[in-house]
Amino acid sequence: MKHAHDDIVVYAVRLPFIVGKNGWLMPWGEIVCNPIKAQRLAEEYSNRQEVA
Repeated sequence: MKHAHDDIVVYAVRLPFIVGKNGWLMPWGEIVCNPIKAQRLAEEYSNRQEVA
């Protein structure tokens, strides 16, 4: 992530930035406005996908 409104990519998980909502779209449909929280959730989601 180089700019504040870039998509967040964690391994195979890509979180697109939604301009109208000013947040990142999570795979389960939730929009998260905090970029650090979005990245942490994406890492946890990616780890759970690897285990399954």
